[in-house]
Amino acid sequence: MLMRYWGRKPLKLIDELMNDVEGTVVDPFGGSGTIILSALKHDNKGIYLDINPYAWLVAFVNIVKIDAEEFMSKGEEVLENLPEVRKRALRNDYLYYPNGKPFWKKRNVERVSQFFSPGNFRKLYSILKAIDNVKTSPEVKISLYGAFCSSLFKASKMNRKNAGSWGVPSYWIPERHDETDALEAFSSEVKRFYSYFKRNKGYELHQDVELMIKNALSFKYDKDLILFTDPPFFDEVQYMELSFFYWAWLRESKFRDVAKEILGEDISFKMHYEMIVNPKRGINYTEYLKLLENFIVKTRKMKKKYLLFHYDKDELKQRVIMLAKEKWSRIKIEDIEIINQRNIGHKGGKKYILIYS
Repeated sequence: MLMRYWGRKPLKLIDELMNDVEGTVVDPFGGSGTIILSALKHDNKGIYLDINPYAWLVAFVNIVKIDAEEFMSKGEEVLENLPEVRKRALRNDYLYYPNGKPFWKKRNVERVSQFFSPGNFRKLYSILKAIDNVKTSPEVKISLYGAFCSSLFKASKMNRKNAGSWGVPSYWIPERHDETDALEAFSSEVKRFYSYFKRNKGYELHQDVELMIKNALSFKYDKDLILFTDPPFFDEVQYMELSFFYWAWLRESKFRDVAKEILGEDISFKMHYEMIVNPKRGINYTEYLKLLENFIVKTRKMKKKYLLFHYDKDELKQRVIMLAKEKWSRIKIEDIEIINQRNIGHKGGKKYILIYS
């Protein structure tokens, strides 16, 4: 995958299961696009949904066919035409919910802008404005915004020597950090993206695959579609809360306008609709299970369904199984443990159940 996300998928298992799938696969909790990409590689069609615009961006560059040479040319053009900027901070980038409570994963900073030195902040803002000014296809432009987002962590005070990507799912600045120069970080990501687009054929948008920014609970599930999904639930990884780090930058650009060209509708960042356990937003395990039940009811008429569920409590596992039995009727259940899966945070369990009907 070109761009990583905080979610973890048992890739080998997904590919094995996809051998028995034939048709159009829909994943309404799409994340980085792992399940849909597997479906496409197995000669199926795909429908990707996620409520999170940043997740959509990640999935877009991971899946869609991009003209590698055009991308490289425009990436170089961005670096050659950097406007002078005097901006010192992003607007309304404080790490608090509308109810005044701090983000669940907020640690030792108040706002996104604090993660960047003044010099790197101005360079990053200049890169963002230069991307806005580039004349190219919507697909290439979205990919440039992807490369920009991939450079943010490297150019931030969260970056540590030999630490790789954003591995600790929290907003914090370590005592020892190592910011990469923003121009170097972006240039490096452009080259990496180019190499990926050159190696991977990608898939045609609107022909092979549809990528949508949609709420899983508002989508109309046709009975002939095949459901294959891995819904989030852990409070350990707050996907939209962490994605705000990127959204705070993207909303200062023309990203939403370009996304609208592709999607045909306006996009927004609706964190309050996210289906995940979060005590500070009033979503405990009971509330989460109510939302999950609504989802299971909406999908009950689909001809084929695969639900991978990552859990940390046996009680939760049993309640999910009970819901599926009640709403989907005839189901099969398998217990799965992914030994080699990477951990994220202290709740990084490796246990899944596969429920299929």
